Amino acid sequence: MISALDATAHSSRILDALPFAVIGLSRRDFITFVNPAAEALFARSAPLMRGRALTDLLAEDAPLFDFIARARREGGVVSARGIRLASPHITPTDIDPSAASDGEDGLVLTMSLSRSAQDESAAEVTAVAQVARMLGHEVKNPLAGIVGAAQLLARKARDDQQALLSLIREEGARIERIVDRFAAFETFFAPRARAVNVHVVIDSVIGLAKASFGAGSRFELQYDPSLPEIDVDPDHLHEACLNIVKNAVEAASQGPSRPRVCVTTRYRAGFRFAGRDLPGARGALEISVSDNGPGVPETAVSRIFEPFYTTKSSGAGVGLAVVSEIMSAHGGFVVLDNSPGGACLRLLFPFARKKGANP
Repeated sequence: MISALDATAHSSRILDALPFAVIGLSRRDFITFVNPAAEALFARSAPLMRGRALTDLLAEDAPLFDFIARARREGGVVSARGIRLASPHITPTDIDPSAASDGEDGLVLTMSLSRSAQDESAAEVTAVAQVARMLGHEVKNPLAGIVGAAQLLARKARDDQQALLSLIREEGARIERIVDRFAAFETFFAPRARAVNVHVVIDSVIGLAKASFGAGSRFELQYDPSLPEIDVDPDHLHEACLNIVKNAVEAASQGPSRPRVCVTTRYRAGFRFAGRDLPGARGALEISVSDNGPGVPETAVSRIFEPFYTTKSSGAGVGLAVVSEIMSAHGGFVVLDNSPGGACLRLLFPFARKKGANP
């Protein structure tokens, strides 16, 4: 039974290592247990899932609830194939669920990708990989010319022009790294983590914003200076921050006032990320970006992280999907706080303070 398994470290490690999602449900369908695969499937950390009703994560008319009701009626072990799982934070996915009684009027629910979904995913990966390699080749040639021109201009440029030319060279080098990884179909699935000062990365993003799309915006930076470095991929962090800052500027530009974007960093002591064996006190490093725009339309809130979904006439619907992908690859989360007075996107990275560090 899940309650007994969850009570022992050994059994918990076994469930954590399983490649498919495992969820424990109480008699009233409240979540009692989740393993890391379930966290990934539902794009929620264990602390945010445990103790909540499954209806908080899925619509009440979701097909999975019909399966759960049948499992309770029939008893024993019940399985099904090709049930569609979807929510505001879950890309529509077909799963093959199984359910069994936990001996205490609850259910143990396991969910794996259906075979058709796996085959379709593999075919999509192959097609995208081919396009990625061709795109990488075509992008790098003009990019080399841009960076080279910036280097030549820097030899004769005035002192007040050097910063912008340095920005061009740095961004060109970053794009080249991304293109190389994209051509190798590595992109955001495999972070190359190292110790990074998030404030240095954010400052770079804000500098880029001020020189381009955010030239007319006011930026407010509220950093926690006590935050130490964290292990992340700096290019991925830059890309995630750039996407949400650009999104905030565009949203704020829709309001009657001068666009204002506030970037804040802080330590979230009470936040836990299951499935990561981090030493010391567990918590999260939060980077939040808020704006004074009109907020996200209520009809769009549930879909803003879906690939290719956009409310903008000229948008591609890729930016926030990339942010979600990056955070998932780092074991973190992106959360939207929405209001008519503006939206706030929060990036939450797994974080553990070393002994002796300030709270």
